[in-house]
Amino acid sequence: MTNNNEKSALEQLAELLKKFWMESGQASVVAAKHTEFVVEPRVFIGDKLNPEILKLLVTNYLMNTSIQDSGAGNIDVTPEKLVIKTPKGKPLVIVRDKKLIHNYLAMRVGQLQHRAPSEE
Repeated sequence: MTNNNEKSALEQLAELLKKFWMESGQASVVAAKHTEFVVEPRVFIGDKLNPEILKLLVTNYLMNTSIQDSGAGNIDVTPEKLVIKTPKGKPLVIVRDKKLIHNYLAMRVGQLQHRAPSEE
């Protein structure tokens, strides 16, 4: 087994994403008579990021954003799609998952309601 200095950046990224997957509660455990197996996702499928890992990353990012991120134009959202942009305004990720969009909009409305009384 190689140490971290000998692993490629891609291998290190894959390991960190697997760890993130496990810590988020997404891992499945298969129990046998005297053994347990933890099912790990394939981080990359071909040259693309596993869609389930991408969804987890996007969800985590959105949970940690603020109203300022949306107001500054880093996130554009409509009921049909959510676009996360780079600092230069180019689309980075486009999300069409209706449940994820709905949850983000609900969270954002909650943030606005908590913020409104202090602005009066």
